[in-house]
This record gives sequence, C-alpha cells and structure tokens, in this order.
Amino acid sequence: MKILTNIERNHPLYILKQAINGILTQIVFIIIAFTYLNKHIGTFFSALIIATFIILYIVYSVLAWYKTTFYFSENSIFYQKGILNINKREVPIERITTIDTSQGLFERIFNLSNIKVDTENVKAEKSEIKLTLSKEKAMILKQKLLDKDIEKSTEETSEYNLYKLSLKDLILYSIVSNSIFQGIIVIFAIYNYLDDIRDITSFDSLEYINQFKFEGYVIAVLILSAVLISLIISFIKNCIKYSYYTVGVENNKINISHGLISKKNYCFDKDKVKGIHIKQKLIMQLFHVSTIEIESIGYGDEKGERAVLYPFCSNKLRDRIIDDIVPEFNYDGNVNHASKNSYIRFIFMRLLITVIIAGIATYNINYGFISIILVGIALLLGHMEYKNTGIGMSDDLVYLSYKGFRKKQSIVKISSIQTLTMSHNYFQKNKCICNYTINIWGAILGKNITVKNIRNNLFESYVDKL
Repeated sequence: MKILTNIERNHPLYILKQAINGILTQIVFIIIAFTYLNKHIGTFFSALIIATFIILYIVYSVLAWYKTTFYFSENSIFYQKGILNINKREVPIERITTIDTSQGLFERIFNLSNIKVDTENVKAEKSEIKLTLSKEKAMILKQKLLDKDIEKSTEETSEYNLYKLSLKDLILYSIVSNSIFQGIIVIFAIYNYLDDIRDITSFDSLEYINQFKFEGYVIAVLILSAVLISLIISFIKNCIKYSYYTVGVENNKINISHGLISKKNYCFDKDKVKGIHIKQKLIMQLFHVSTIEIESIGYGDEKGERAVLYPFCSNKLRDRIIDDIVPEFNYDGNVNHASKNSYIRFIFMRLLITVIIAGIATYNINYGFISIILVGIALLLGHMEYKNTGIGMSDDLVYLSYKGFRKKQSIVKISSIQTLTMSHNYFQKNKCICNYTINIWGAILGKNITVKNIRNNLFESYVDKL
C-alpha cells in the first residue's frame, strides 16, 4: 500500500450517492411541484422542468466532488471544499482526536467507506473532515492518520482485551432501557387509523371497541400490550444500532465498532478522553447494571449519536472494562454525599407541585383520585436524588453523582475542568449547603455538571486542587 501524497478526491460514486440523497430528500417537493405544473403547462413541460432541475443538481454534485480535495504533508492533512465559497483547512495529525469509519447500505453495496476526522476544536459544529472513499483507501488513510506503519499487514495486530456485547445483553438492555411511551404511541396511532379500516372493510372496529367497559382487566391488557410493543421496538432499535458491538484498546487507541445495517467504527487516542459517565435508569439501578459513556471530542457529536463506551454491563463487568480500557478514570477517593439537613430540599418543591396537581385532578376529573399515585412517585424521586447525590475530588479526578430515576456518575479529569463554581440561595446558606458546578472542556463548549445541596465547606479544598 502506498502513502497518500498526491491530491486525492472522494470516490466518484460519491456523486451518485449525493444525487440520490438529494432527490430523496426533496421527493415530496418534486411530487408537489410536478402535480402543480402538470395542471397548468402539461405533462411534457412539467417533466422537462423537473428533469432540468435534477440535471442541474447532478452538475452541482459533480462540481462539489471535483472541488473537494485532500492531501498530506509530513505532519498535516490539507482539506479543501466548496465551489464559490472555498474553505481550506490544515489539520495537524497530532491534534486529531477521533477517526470514525462507517458503512451504510450504499457503501456496503459498492465497497466504500465513510471516514470522519475530528480534532480538539470544540468550536467546530461539524466534523472537520468528511470523506467517502473506497474501503481500501479509507483503511490507508486511517492508518496514516493514526501514525501507524502502513506497510504492516492489517492482520498483524497485537493482542488486546476485546469486549463483545452478546445477544443476551441486547435483550436485557432492551428490557431495562425501553420506554413504555413508545408502545402507548403505537396503540394510539392504531386507534386513530381504525376509521380507515371501517372504510375499507364492513367491520366497524371503533363501535366494537366502544362497547367495552374499561374495567380492570381491559386496562391491564392495554398496559401489557404497550409494554410488549415498547419492548419489541426497543429490541429492534438496539439490534440495528448495537449488533456486533466490540470495544478494545490497541496501541493506546480505543477501537469501537458496531452496527447491523450501517456499520460504524470509531478509533481515538485514549489519552484524549476527558471523562466517563456511568448512566443508570431506574430499572438499571435496581438490577445493578449500567451504560458507560465517555467524554471525547469528535465522538458522539453526530445527530442521534451517543458517546457510548459500552451499552450494557453489570457493575462487576463495568469495573473490569474501566480497568482495562480507561484505568486512569478509576476513582478511589472519598465521596461527600448530600447532608442530612438537605433531605427536605430534594422533596419539598416537587411534592408541593404534585399535591396541587393531584388535588385539582381529584376535584375536577372523574377518577382523578388516581393521580395521588403521583405523590408517591414524587417522594420516591426526591429520595433517590438525595441518595444518589455526591461529589469527590482526588489529585487527578473529580467524581460527581446526581439525578434520581436517571442516575448519572461522572468522573472527569481535573485538567479538563475550566471552572468550578459554588452557588446558593438564602435558605441553602442558612443550612451551610450549596450547589457545585463544574464546566468541562468537552464535546460541547461550556458543558456544565451540577451537584446540588452539598456542604459548602468543601469549596476551598477543591479549588486548591484545580
């Protein structure tokens, strides 16, 4: 394999991909425009106008392909794009934090690969370099950017611990992470389309349903149906996204790959990771399982993407993954939890609001008294938030634990912290408690993490460690 030193471009099939994506994106507008024009100027001229616009768009795609170039110098990659407004960029290889490769259905058919390059420039709203190349050339480019010996066979890789997500894990993750609201939305959508069923067939399903009395067993069936549908949706989504999930470290690089239809591979320097986040929904807390996410610029910045290190693991497996993959985030310092005199602050306001809402519902709505259940939920939420709240700081790390039903534990490098802020109101000051907020240099500029109702006498000792 030879080093990419000449001016290179996206694969020519990138033009076809852009043309197809552009037409599919505007297909509704094209249909509406053709329908309108057909009524006024006839089919021939309408088709001619639409075809002209499509040809112009293809010409634009060809020009955009031709003007998008890249090449290497000794220590940098140079990237240029734009037709009239030309954007040139020099990216030092040493500043690259994340290299992502992916294959959608189009790329898999034509043996192509998308490659995305990000640096520590947190002000960039999008990836700094995006290319579509042949699979072989994408591999060469990736190896070059990772500063590896590109003459080395891809099969000659060093051994390392590789963690794989099993089908059993996918099923369990779908159970503990699904939302019943997905099933409720599907049932509601089906109910709204029952009128269409009546128009197509002679069966009046709405009238049949309305004859039911909503007794306990009917409500139970509806709830179970919503749960089952939500589980199925959750499992399908997770299978598409997290099938064949693997993560490991090789040559100080974290490698993550997953995907059933659209295959993705992420590779980034483990030293560029700013922090980790351990997330647990309510059910996950009960069964002592969690999702591990990381804070690394360039990973998790795409729409609908999360910076997942490992989607589903027991506490024991979580500790082992952290030890093997990111041992520098193994926090073993002291944790200061919310003080006992702050317990009421986690409960009072949400309980007051819930009692008012439940009282109004009980007085004005039939069966509104059922809303009293919300009072118990508010109490449980406040108690769990109090129980989960904590903060600690060692010489190198800051530990923060917060939220109730969606517990989150963040372990962040002190070197990544921009500011540490202490804030309090009059009532907190009287109880010698305050809120601690850290601002971290992460994937989102100015990202804040706040832990509430902690003793205020910790602030000075924390500032001294920054």
